[in-house]
Amino acid sequence: MIDDDILTDRLILRLIPYAALMATEAGDIAEAARLLHLKLPNDWIEVAPLARRRLPQLLDEPDYRPWAVRAIALRATGEAVGYINFHEAPAHHEMAGREACAEFGYTIFETYRRQGYVEEAVRALMAWAKAQGARHFIFSIAPDNAASQGLAAKLGARKIGVQIDEEDGPEDVLLLS
Repeated sequence: MIDDDILTDRLILRLIPYAALMATEAGDIAEAARLLHLKLPNDWIEVAPLARRRLPQLLDEPDYRPWAVRAIALRATGEAVGYINFHEAPAHHEMAGREACAEFGYTIFETYRRQGYVEEAVRALMAWAKAQGARHFIFSIAPDNAASQGLAAKLGARKIGVQIDEEDGPEDVLLLS
């Protein structure tokens, strides 16, 4: 276990150090795995674009660090099955009209989907975030992403609007308070 780890029954949510994000962005999965002390599948390369976005943010916003990208790994094997992060530290969210909103982003690699990992990770990260002062959670989900739409509904999130994401296109914006 590493100090910043969040643990669940099956998962480790490991905060990715800056150097491991740099290695990920550069496509050096072996170095990222070494720095993370995890087994990273080839799918880890999917994290590179996110790493590219988060690296400058970590330099510009020191308070963002604990809210940044975490590997989702299996406790039993140390194998990464995806990642989860908040887009920024909790802040005012214009569409929600509320303070202390934290917006999620997550991915489970295809091989590991439909096993409840993302729900387990989201619940654990929300509990951690609440302890840090977050009061509301935002999910921005493509309308055709049935799995994420279902998870948000199961957690009690409600649709508050629609936005066009520059990278992902149309998204429903859902709020969980």
